Amino acid sequence: MRNLIAWVILLVVFVIAGEGLNLFRIHIVDWLAYGHVTDGIISILGLILAFLGTAFLGGYVYYRDKKRGKLKREGWRGRPVSRKQKSVRRES
Repeated sequence: MRNLIAWVILLVVFVIAGEGLNLFRIHIVDWLAYGHVTDGIISILGLILAFLGTAFLGGYVYYRDKKRGKLKREGWRGRPVSRKQKSVRRES
C-alpha cells in the first residue's frame, strides 16, 4: 500500500510538471501572436510549475539514493575522494 501511494504521488507530480510545460508552450505562442499580458503571465506560471515539479522529482531521486547509500563523494573529474579518518589523540 505504501508503494502504491508513493507511485501515485510521483505520477501526480510528473503530470503537474508536464502540464506546466504545456501551459508554457501554448500561452507563449498566444502571447507572441496576440500580445495579451495574461498570456505572458500564464506562460511564466507554467514555467514555474514545470520547474517545481522537476525539482521535486529530482529531490526525491537524490534523497532515495542517499538513503540507500548509492551516492559517493567525487573529486576532480569524477574520481572518488578518500575520506580521512580523524585520529583521536590521547594525552598522558
